[in-house]
Amino acid sequence: MDYTPYQYLPLFAKVAIERLDQNYDMRNARVLNEMLDAYAKTYGTECDDETRQSATHIALRRFNNFSSI
Repeated sequence: MDYTPYQYLPLFAKVAIERLDQNYDMRNARVLNEMLDAYAKTYGTECDDETRQSATHIALRRFNNFSSI
């Protein structure tokens, strides 16, 4: 699967990824998904599967301690 590069993600997805960078304890898929849903809602949209999978892929590559479970 081709993932959307960080630079082309919607702003709410970038904010969620950067939030993980600031808090070690939040680096897991459950929290990322919750943030994606909440931030997308504030922008009046929903997080689609491609954005969710791309954000998860970026988090897995960026953070050694990211848990995808």
